[in-house]
Amino acid sequence: DAGTPAGKALPVAEGPAPEVIKSTAVAADAEPGDVLEVVGGAASGGIIVRAGRAKASAADAQRLSCGAHVRVLEREGERIQYEIISGEGPTSGWVSLSAGGKALLALVSKAPPDPARAAKEALRWYGRRVEEARKLWEACAGNERGFVRCSFPWGVAEPKARGTADPERRARELRAALAVATASTDLAGAAVPRTRSNRDAAEDEDGEVVSLCKHCHLPLGSHAYANKGGHRAGLMHGECMAQVVLKEMREKEEARRRREAELKRARRDEYDIGWSAEAIPNSAAAAGRLGCAPESVGGMCCLAVQEGGSVRVAATVEPAAAINLEYLSLALKVRRTEGREPLFSLDPVDPAKAGKGGEPEAAMQAKRFEPEWLAGTSIGEVMFQADYHLKELSMGEHEQPVVGMKSCFDLSTTEERGKEWSAREWFIVRQAEIRMSEDNVIVPFLRMGVEAREQFITPEGRLQDAPLTRPDHPLVKYA
Repeated sequence: DAGTPAGKALPVAEGPAPEVIKSTAVAADAEPGDVLEVVGGAASGGIIVRAGRAKASAADAQRLSCGAHVRVLEREGERIQYEIISGEGPTSGWVSLSAGGKALLALVSKAPPDPARAAKEALRWYGRRVEEARKLWEACAGNERGFVRCSFPWGVAEPKARGTADPERRARELRAALAVATASTDLAGAAVPRTRSNRDAAEDEDGEVVSLCKHCHLPLGSHAYANKGGHRAGLMHGECMAQVVLKEMREKEEARRRREAELKRARRDEYDIGWSAEAIPNSAAAAGRLGCAPESVGGMCCLAVQEGGSVRVAATVEPAAAINLEYLSLALKVRRTEGREPLFSLDPVDPAKAGKGGEPEAAMQAKRFEPEWLAGTSIGEVMFQADYHLKELSMGEHEQPVVGMKSCFDLSTTEERGKEWSAREWFIVRQAEIRMSEDNVIVPFLRMGVEAREQFITPEGRLQDAPLTRPDHPLVKYA
């Protein structure tokens, strides 16, 4: 409009058509985005416009004319901040919706739904709820259990008669609980809060001190939880408390596993448990003692058949044909003197107590060699280490040799939950052959396996093999 002074009339913003309402409608429910019409101040040249939301703020020299249309930018109680659409008056400012019981503004049209504005209003509502909860918390000062006393009066050991509380004493208790010291006032009269730690409390937009969560350092709200140290150790949200408790449980579990691992290492060192490649005897040294040392390659030897059926020791580069002369010599000695294969077993120290799991002696086992002179020899040691490693492997102490393979312990916890069982397992030789290459070198061929047998406890407390072992037994399935 050419007749309107510059800056006094603005075009209507483009967008969805607003909901048109009669101008006589009350603007009490006005929200940001709504269009209002000035209906007051006709006799005085318009309504007063101020620079701030407070009524004591500076007033503009020019008034907002009666009949002007404005858009609501922000609302604070009965006052709104506007921007002018048409009519005479300041471009923007703060005005009152009513004065002396008479409406100064009337609703013309509602703004279309705005998700961003709805989220902002929800946040504003949440802030008001937090403020109400804070005031409730202040009214129930002295809480030492993480709950509001006035909501849970039975949590107070010695309730006092209503009206006998000392306001100063309750204020001191509140300051101690929130770890906030008294506010000091500077010469200008502004309150300057002093806190024990800027991570325990903070100042909100209204200049008031609010308590913060010890874990995430966000405002606590209406409910809080105290750690083991009580309020002095800081308050936390319920979700933060759950995270702290979970972290403590994980740390305890890790500490327990470290202690168990250290104890296992100590026991393994004490009883010489654990095999390494350094323990393999050198075939070249054994051949030297036999008086038939060849020019071996890397210590590998083999047996070659000569004319007449005799056998000689020769060097080899083929791992499949290589043999360990010390292992072979001891095995042949057992066969020649005892007429059988070497045998090793871990047996209970006291068979009468083997079925009594509550006694420490029931877990102790002794090495049994047949023949007994195998104890202390290289072949006896490797048989013991292999048997012990098999038992550890079956119970999940080591990584399984096949990807996706479950240990006996895993099978037991998933399929035999709550059931107690006993069983034993051992190595067996499934197939043993002697083959010969084209150049008359003996090549050993061996297939081994693992078998298991279910056991039961006799009335005398002894472990005994069951007559029949079910095929779905965890140790049988693992074997």
